[in-house]
Amino acid sequence: MKKFAIVLSVPLLLSACAYFQKNPDAGEPVIDTVTQRSVNDVVACLTQVATSHNAAFKSTEIPQGQMLDFGDSNIVKVRSDNGATTYRFYPGKRHVSNLWLESASKTCAP
Repeated sequence: MKKFAIVLSVPLLLSACAYFQKNPDAGEPVIDTVTQRSVNDVVACLTQVATSHNAAFKSTEIPQGQMLDFGDSNIVKVRSDNGATTYRFYPGKRHVSNLWLESASKTCAP
């Protein structure tokens, strides 16, 4: 009976691992937050959090804001529009070292 249970649990374990490695929402914004903080404040906060996680990134100017590229298609766009700042996170590949990006909006764009 134990062998039968193990055989049945292997596909579940493999599918759980595959789900963690593959992000079905890649390319779709996971977080689209509007905040009253300025673009510069949000970018400074993200820079500080990224530095504390030893994360490398590239910053690029975009119309009304900045884009931060954390590699592996993980991108954060911070824009000012009609007096409010919009924080948008586009997820890419997930690694243990970049999972903090998924909750960065709670810290930097509340």
